[in-house]
Amino acid sequence: MGFRRRNTISPFKRPRNSRFVTPLNGSISSLASDSAILSMTEDSCHKSRVFTHYPFQVQRKTISEFFGGPPRPHNLEHLSDEVKCMDSVNAERYMFNAMSGSSMIKVEAFQHMLVQCGASVVNATREWVANHYRWIVWKLACLERGYATQAGGKFLNVSNVLEELKYRYEREINLGHRSAIKKILEGNASPASMLVLCISAIRSYPTANHETEQSVEMCEGHENMARRGTHSHVAIIELTDGWYSLNTLLDVELSKQLCSGKLFVGQKLRIWGAGLAGWVGPVSPLEASESVKLTIHINGTYRASWDDRLGFCKSPSVPLAFWCIKGYGGQVPRTLVGVERIYPILYKERFSDGSSVVRTGRMENEVLHRHNQRRSDIIEGIMAEQQKENFGLHCQSNSDSEEGAKLFKILEKAAEPEVLMADMSSEQLNSFATYQAKQEEIRQADMQKKIEKALEDACLSTRQVIPFMKVKVVGLTSLCSRGKGHLREGLITIWDPTEKLKGDLVEGQAYSVAGLVPSNSNPDIIYLQARGSATVWKPLSPVALKSFEPFFTKRKAVLLSNLGEVPLASEFDIAAVVVYVGEVYISGNQKKQWVFVTDGSAWGSDFSEEFYNSLLAISFCLSNTDNYASAPVSHSLSGCIVGFSNLVKRARDQMNHLWVAEATENSTHTTCHNLSVNSHLKEAADIARKWAKDSVPSIQKLRERVLTIVGSSGEASPTRAIRSKKKVHIVR
Repeated sequence: MGFRRRNTISPFKRPRNSRFVTPLNGSISSLASDSAILSMTEDSCHKSRVFTHYPFQVQRKTISEFFGGPPRPHNLEHLSDEVKCMDSVNAERYMFNAMSGSSMIKVEAFQHMLVQCGASVVNATREWVANHYRWIVWKLACLERGYATQAGGKFLNVSNVLEELKYRYEREINLGHRSAIKKILEGNASPASMLVLCISAIRSYPTANHETEQSVEMCEGHENMARRGTHSHVAIIELTDGWYSLNTLLDVELSKQLCSGKLFVGQKLRIWGAGLAGWVGPVSPLEASESVKLTIHINGTYRASWDDRLGFCKSPSVPLAFWCIKGYGGQVPRTLVGVERIYPILYKERFSDGSSVVRTGRMENEVLHRHNQRRSDIIEGIMAEQQKENFGLHCQSNSDSEEGAKLFKILEKAAEPEVLMADMSSEQLNSFATYQAKQEEIRQADMQKKIEKALEDACLSTRQVIPFMKVKVVGLTSLCSRGKGHLREGLITIWDPTEKLKGDLVEGQAYSVAGLVPSNSNPDIIYLQARGSATVWKPLSPVALKSFEPFFTKRKAVLLSNLGEVPLASEFDIAAVVVYVGEVYISGNQKKQWVFVTDGSAWGSDFSEEFYNSLLAISFCLSNTDNYASAPVSHSLSGCIVGFSNLVKRARDQMNHLWVAEATENSTHTTCHNLSVNSHLKEAADIARKWAKDSVPSIQKLRERVLTIVGSSGEASPTRAIRSKKKVHIVR
């Protein structure tokens, strides 16, 4: 596979050929002295060019194009032990042999040489040079080890290091180009952006894996023992963009990957959705404190290719396989899912004591209507009381209000106030009007305070209600995938969905979804959260969808005669005649109601068989803390044809010969008159209606049977009937 050429410049590149000859003919110590460096400050503020080859006139080769493949460390006999064991930490202390052989060339000497080439000593500080010297030396040493045959000891030398320093000075100081980490720390780029970084060091391992830490083979020796620092349940590593570095906090799952050896020094990572801990404001990478750390999570961290460019990524991320998503593993950049079921909008109300309740759309409308009605009653009562009261209130003392108050009292006692007002002067009328306006303002403010207090005392202040919807999805499986047959399901809760999203989501459509946050998971299903405005749903084209295994099974109406084919705990839809609607009763912290239905599909030639297989008992539950909610199913639906969606099949009641189902918060029921023409329940509802019209005696017998089960004395629930009649038992 070929590699596409890029126009951007990477900080990790092959050594640059240069004709520069290092001016090291004398003593290195004298060249590197502080006095020699400080003597060249007369032009320190002038930005003179130190690297004339940039911008490059010819497109440079990528590292994969230049070397032809990934590094393969072998034939290292000609390398010194220092180069063989070079890491990013001891690279800063690496020293070159001087030509004279009498001294060593260190960071200070390179700073002096850079200044001699025209760099400003104000910008080319000892810290700046040492930082870039570290990354340049480490990179060149890695090239010497990884491509020993091509390198032949020609990469890691004084000339190449100085050329790299000049290039970086030109880019960063003269041209103002900044690396990814520098932009992030200076507050001009988000750490959540997609970027590729390299693991340059392991700072610490989790405490629980201390033995693993001790057993890790370290080539750099005892000098890099920063990893033995503070221990916790998570690990800390150092990441670099080739120009600067930043300590990074791994989440628990990534820490496990580190301890198992799947993360290692020199590895490149593609990161999305990172955070920045301990950052209080723009800061230079060389001045950032140790408390500033990048935070990354496993769902947003991938292994990058060895030749990927470090820094920000322009291309979109590859979707994370749905089965690879880890619960509590952080936000998911992008994944592919197929929508199996879209459940109705629900409403969660949170109360002042911290408790909450979830309601269906119908119940929310009822509660909202009652809430507004009670508020209106209180407001109208207070307004009526206010009108009865004497509103002769005292205003602030001034001439206008005193004059207006006198006129008001005169007019109030006058038999014909209109006549008196006709004789008033314009000044008197203005004073009276000003007084009235102030009195009205005071009355309105006083009434508003009374209303707010009364509503607060009655717990009728502003409600905290947020709508949400749940979407059942399944991970897409590629046709060429090895793991065929493994479909992982997910349940996505979308908080405050937008109207556009509610209209765009369609059952059976596949989507590329960005921004999901997983909460918890088990081997079969993962639960995820999403925000309507923050999560992006992009439908896949029909052409793209052909690359994946089919995932969608259309909704269809299930008949009672075929209910045995539906697996336990599975959802199903049915259209049936309501035979009996039970009373609401209390069970623990829930309000429950039983509804019995039939569809006539089980009626055949065998009366006993059809009689005992033609009833379905549906359990409806409500929170006992919801004092405003009415019964889930109205008694007025008895005898009606109703379509039920998203019922969950429960174990059959063998003693009473009943099919049993549960109506969850995702379940809905609609009368046949309100079913749309395109509804999958429409045909089944029409069949059930025709059967019910011709089977009144059969329905009556079924109703009598239900009364026998729940108790002919008017028992409100099957559970009460269990206590009164030992033979009665309903499995829920």
